[in-house]
Amino acid sequence: MDKKETTRVKNLDSKKRNIFILVTLLVGAFVAILLFQFMKPERSVASYCKVYKEEDTKLAKAQGDTYAVAVFSHKSSNPADFADAFSKLEQVAPNDIQPDVKTLKQVFQKIDSDPTQSMSASLSGLGAESSVKEWTDSHCHN
Repeated sequence: MDKKETTRVKNLDSKKRNIFILVTLLVGAFVAILLFQFMKPERSVASYCKVYKEEDTKLAKAQGDTYAVAVFSHKSSNPADFADAFSKLEQVAPNDIQPDVKTLKQVFQKIDSDPTQSMSASLSGLGAESSVKEWTDSHCHN
């Protein structure tokens, strides 16, 4: 704002100034929400494959080999590595594969929060793992 407009706002009585500030904040929040909506990752095969390759590359740097999932070519001793990877994939996964990606994210979140549940959690994710691996192999070519 230039100096003249600033002076005009300062000269308003406190009620009008508060209303002006409230309206300004609401407009700012509305603009932020619109920007957030337009900046959400796109659910598409191309987006999924791009994120998949990025996450598989990150997992190459992971430490250990306690956990593995057929979808990725690398192992890790930290289940949070896989939970994070599947979380990012879930944001861009096309609708036909998104529920299975979400299941795998939840499996690794469960293992991360309670390692004693790793066997039962792993078994509950076998169908999703097979589905996501097959879909990824058929849609994301190296």
